Amino acid sequence: MRSKVIEKIKKSFLDAFFPKFCFGCKKEGRYLCSSCTLFLSEAAFICPDCGKVEYFGKSHKSCRKRRHLDGLVSLWDYEGLIKKLIREGKYRSLIDVYEELVEYGFYTVKKNRGRFSLFLSFLFEEDTVITFVPLYKKKERRRGFNQAEEIAKNIGRVTKKDVFSLLKKEKETLSQTRLTKEERRENVKAVFSCNYIKKKIPKNIVLVDDVWTSGATMRECCRVLKENGAKKVWGFTIAKTA
Repeated sequence: MRSKVIEKIKKSFLDAFFPKFCFGCKKEGRYLCSSCTLFLSEAAFICPDCGKVEYFGKSHKSCRKRRHLDGLVSLWDYEGLIKKLIREGKYRSLIDVYEELVEYGFYTVKKNRGRFSLFLSFLFEEDTVITFVPLYKKKERRRGFNQAEEIAKNIGRVTKKDVFSLLKKEKETLSQTRLTKEERRENVKAVFSCNYIKKKIPKNIVLVDDVWTSGATMRECCRVLKENGAKKVWGFTIAKTA
């Protein structure tokens, strides 16, 4: 209770002395105002294996392999205002950006329950937990936070689900931004390990990251989770590249 009171006081102080302005129209109050949400483009769901459109985001039966993702949902296309919000949140340490994105994201989910139905069914299973793509510790210390972890924590807060740090990044890697699809796969190969022993790792896991591009990072994280005892893993990202 005390920590919640402190957090409210801190938030009131920041709002008073460092007010938020919408990244779209500059209106004061939020980083993403209700008017500017009208310009966001909802992402089409894809099979996380072949990349082809799949209405519910479930991995195609013909594509699915034992250590691959069972499904993937992304909220918006990685463009325009969403791209700006994610990038500015990351590089200017605007952690509240992720709180707003998750809150509005789940408002979007509620409006599209049919499309999200398989993911929601999996998420709200009693034994499903949430985890996130880790950063290398030195990089996380430099930045001050891990954006995927912040997104995961906010999802946990909204859904009342447990969030665990199940993965560890063992070494620094090159930025994925300018690498080819093949280079991305090689760049993240064997760089993640599991924090839990096989007998204790949760069986159902939602794996969270900010953006799905080639999927190399999330696929590698999923492989490690499943090699260590996870049975089903769905991916969740705020945005997805076209």
